[in-house]
Amino acid sequence: MAIQKSVKRLLWSATLLTPLYQTAPVYAQQGAAEEEIVVTGSRIKRTLQKNTATPLTTLDASEMQARGAKDARDLVALLPINAGSENNADLLTQNFTAGTANVNLRGLGVASTLVLLNGRRQVLSATPTDDGSSFVDISQLVPALAVERTEILKDGASAIYGSDAVAGVFNMITRDTFEGSEIQVEYRDGIADQRDINIDGVVGASFGDNGHFLAAASYLHRTLLVGADLDWVDPVGNSSGFGNPATFRGQVSGNVFPDPQCEEFGGFFNPGSSFCRRDFGPHLTYVPEERRLQGFTRAIWDWSESAQVWAELGLARNDIYRGVSTTSPTLIPTTVPEENPGNTFGEDLSYLGRAYWPGFEDTPEDNYFQHTTTRIALGAQGDFNDSLSWDFSFINGQNDVQINYRDVVVDRFQSALNGFGGFLCDPATGTAGEGDCQYFNPFASNFNAAPDSPLYNDPELRNYLVAEALGLGKSQLDVFEANITGQLGALAGGAIGFAVGVQYRQEQLRYVYDGLMNADAFGFIIGGQNFSGDLDVSAIYGEVSLPVADQLELNAAVRYEDYGGGIGSTTDPKVSFLWTPSDVVSLRGSYSTSFRAPTVFQTQGIQSGFANIRDPNNNNSATFVGIRTIGNNELDPETSTAVNFGVSLNLLEELDINIDYWDFSFEDAISRENAQGIVNTDPDDERVERSSAGTIVLVNTEFFNANAIDTRGLDLSISYSAFTDVGTFTPSLEATYVLDYDLTGPDGVTIDGAGSRNRTNFGTSTPELRGNVGLSWATETQSASIFLSYVDSYKDDGAADIEIDSHLTLDAQYNIGLGDFLKAGSETTLTIGVVNATDEDPPTTVNAGSFDSKIHDPRGRRAYVKIGAKF
Repeated sequence: MAIQKSVKRLLWSATLLTPLYQTAPVYAQQGAAEEEIVVTGSRIKRTLQKNTATPLTTLDASEMQARGAKDARDLVALLPINAGSENNADLLTQNFTAGTANVNLRGLGVASTLVLLNGRRQVLSATPTDDGSSFVDISQLVPALAVERTEILKDGASAIYGSDAVAGVFNMITRDTFEGSEIQVEYRDGIADQRDINIDGVVGASFGDNGHFLAAASYLHRTLLVGADLDWVDPVGNSSGFGNPATFRGQVSGNVFPDPQCEEFGGFFNPGSSFCRRDFGPHLTYVPEERRLQGFTRAIWDWSESAQVWAELGLARNDIYRGVSTTSPTLIPTTVPEENPGNTFGEDLSYLGRAYWPGFEDTPEDNYFQHTTTRIALGAQGDFNDSLSWDFSFINGQNDVQINYRDVVVDRFQSALNGFGGFLCDPATGTAGEGDCQYFNPFASNFNAAPDSPLYNDPELRNYLVAEALGLGKSQLDVFEANITGQLGALAGGAIGFAVGVQYRQEQLRYVYDGLMNADAFGFIIGGQNFSGDLDVSAIYGEVSLPVADQLELNAAVRYEDYGGGIGSTTDPKVSFLWTPSDVVSLRGSYSTSFRAPTVFQTQGIQSGFANIRDPNNNNSATFVGIRTIGNNELDPETSTAVNFGVSLNLLEELDINIDYWDFSFEDAISRENAQGIVNTDPDDERVERSSAGTIVLVNTEFFNANAIDTRGLDLSISYSAFTDVGTFTPSLEATYVLDYDLTGPDGVTIDGAGSRNRTNFGTSTPELRGNVGLSWATETQSASIFLSYVDSYKDDGAADIEIDSHLTLDAQYNIGLGDFLKAGSETTLTIGVVNATDEDPPTTVNAGSFDSKIHDPRGRRAYVKIGAKF
């Protein structure tokens, strides 16, 4: 009944609204350009979006801007076919990927969607997700004003592009023929003090008689949004038993001793619990501060009448600052000796807390991350004759990441608890608590202590206890590719098209950490180990298009890839058909297999992180624990089969209806073992390390072949254009309904993951229904649009299947042309708009963070004004 209501509600709204994007019909569009080019999903040149036998969605720049999507991250959030991207900051499940963005088509994982720029591969981010998946950071691809359109292939395409195109392809295409200059300045005002300032510019011009260049740059300054600014953040769900004031456990008696001044200094107790808890929600970062600078240039030169050479250069840098509580929990066991001046309990105590807390003498600490991406691409293309073309290219991409994190050094903390704290203290010759050797008092009694009191903590002691953790990562991609495409005779329906090609690529990943990280010296982030590795892939492929009749086209492709490092090789086919029995209806279908080898990180990497875990051995209370994952060089490759059947209807001249049924069977999917799942299955599992006080310290996990993900569903798009005397009205609907999302683990047990957050398994958050409906209006000088975005309710399997509410947001925008207001000869446009106009809070959850960052956005209402000019 709930699903029926959701569908009815979404369909009813379609009478009011407009398209974010349209799925291209598989027959020729009216007025489409007849130039033959390469379209995403095929290497064979054809008329743009004509005769495509696989589902392809195209979004041009004006459609993106009409919806208020400022960058690739905003765009992905609006796609109903996307599920589980990690594009919102989440301190607890996205530890080091703050400021990055990715695509997750069909919920098959961020590593299963191939990201292209102008049809060519991009370097992977050096920072993997918490589950060890590698991805292309789409936020660093290209400035938004340089993009002409984005093409999204919603079907497996490994036979064309290689092993990563399991769930589909996300291809951004630049404005190669743009002439003139354009600039946009936007100010976006969010809730509390959260602000975005964005400046974009692009220039395109011809040089000489045979050349053209495009150059673009953008700058973004995004300010911080923290939990203290949000009234929906739950203080209980965001509380920690490792707080300050802290909790202690007697090492002889086994008794739990909360700090005597727990409640006096901001702590509280859950019913029936003796742990002094502390709400860290106000200090969580929901939007990190970012300073992002991007540049891109592309030049094309006619070498001769039949050949062109081209070059691309891209550079992006993002500096990210994220606030955290002053110090993180000390998860590694430490002891407060009986002799410590603050210890009034008459025995040695195990310490369960964090050394400092903002609000007394400190403010939240900043973590700092820097992501830098450089890209150089060179190539040439031309024609042998009227029916045979060639092209080749070389690409070098590099992503560098710097991670700066501050945390308590465990050995130093233990020394200070013993009275030997301080850089000048020599435990071999000094006396505890005297001279250069200082005690650290972990009790709240230090807050009001006088400087001459033995209970007082010298502020300088913090510089001894807390140190900077530094990590440097580098990911590199080199690709050489050559293709030949053309025609081989003809059949009844037209010319036979073909394409053949070869590709060689090398992926490299390297991480270097400082000495403290190498020594696992830290109390919360533990540490990190140096590693490096590479992966070499050689491939050859072929594709053919057979127009066997005027109404029927058959397509086939096959690709052979050989991996080094003992992984092996694979041959992946794809077959598809397009049948257009009339001008009103067309049918399409495809079948393909895909292959994705384990990444360098998954086979050779080492990852230390943390997560919020509920412990059945401690009243199911939630607490931070360390997570350590080690690469597994015995992983099997992932394999997949994809089936798609679709129909396009052109019932009226301006009415397009597209329906697709899709089915993906993903075998041997590589995942990191779920730490919460391990604890739930057996709280005393040998992989669960506990302190002497019985609290979880570390959960050891590894990458494994998770057996299978089987998902199937329906895509629906409807668009209509009505031309009137007062302008053009365009209502539309775009929706995806997930019929099944079945997860089968190594134990052979299958979990129904559709309509679930899948927090306790290797899946991703998967609401059954997502959709957008809208209405736009346009004249020669003005335009306006309103949009509704809907996300169905789904259960939180990590919290007794509590339902996460459905979510409906409204966006609106108005544009007016101001002529040459800014400068004579310019086309000035003023845009005002609002995202989430009714300021709908994200549905709350009971876990730390209080919302599902993989589905919803914490930023609330964002109003914006933009001035743009074309010269």
